[in-house]
Amino acid sequence: MIVLENQKIAEIFYKIADLLEIQGVKWKPRAYRAAASAIESMPTPVEEIYQQDGLKALDEIPGVGEHISKKIEELVKTGRLCYFEKLKKSSPVSPALLDTIPGLGPKKLKSLYEKLAISTLQDLKKAAKKHQISKIAGFAEKSEQEILKALEKNGVKSDRLPFSTALPIANKLVAAIKKTHSVEKVETAGSFRRKKPTIGDLDILVSSKKPAIVAKAIVSMPTVKKVLASGEKKTSIVLKNDLQVDFRVVKKEQWGSALQYFTGSKNHSIALRKIAIKKGFKLNEYGVFDKAGRVVASKTEKDVYNALGMDYILPELRENKGEIEAAIKSFDKRKN
Repeated sequence: MIVLENQKIAEIFYKIADLLEIQGVKWKPRAYRAAASAIESMPTPVEEIYQQDGLKALDEIPGVGEHISKKIEELVKTGRLCYFEKLKKSSPVSPALLDTIPGLGPKKLKSLYEKLAISTLQDLKKAAKKHQISKIAGFAEKSEQEILKALEKNGVKSDRLPFSTALPIANKLVAAIKKTHSVEKVETAGSFRRKKPTIGDLDILVSSKKPAIVAKAIVSMPTVKKVLASGEKKTSIVLKNDLQVDFRVVKKEQWGSALQYFTGSKNHSIALRKIAIKKGFKLNEYGVFDKAGRVVASKTEKDVYNALGMDYILPELRENKGEIEAAIKSFDKRKN
């Protein structure tokens, strides 16, 4: 039996309520908060009640029904709650955001996630520095400054790493995932693949027929500090050095289009999509498609660029600064 004070159990239930509210769940948050409020105000330890009278006695606590009483039993017996752990992993917003910034509750976090895609402390810092938060309803310039102060006080590190620092980290991650059963290909993407001087996070693309196995391997790596999201298409982790790494798992036949899409840059990708539209195509991470929805190209990056009427462009040149026009001229010259 694990000794857990009433306050600790109540804190877990309060956090569950917050995480559920962020996900847009309607009635469960209220139930967990009611149970938490009742438990933290009880003079007798919940553990003692359970030891003396069992599970049925827990049902008699105000606000505690059958489902929550079973969760209390699990906490008392093991000191942890599987439901809470799964909820943290599936949350679109890092639980650290709830613990770090005073006054930033689930409703505001939900709004920040929906309006600015803020899911981590680093995302929050970026948005605050760019003065994007004060433009959201419910926030003001003062709120933005308070958020920055809280982040600095809690030691949130700079959100960019030098390329030379990120290089050995990326190489080790790629090598580790390559050893995973069912993995076909692994490649870095994003600003790292474009060899930018600094990077905010790492993007790694994986090709596999068994994405669930890949996701399990990623979250099981010894260098993982936190799991932000884990799924068959995307798994996001924070390493022990606080670097966020986003893994994308795709099918082998979509490798080229996915690698091109997740490498960027944003301006380069926008320019390519405009060219695709002019040619009557649709371009996304799954491939180049014609008007009938048939795949024109997707297996390799070269196929994707050629389908759009241009030669392959090196990742480090993809900034929409004349490289596209040069690739079109080169392609036309070679074809003619």
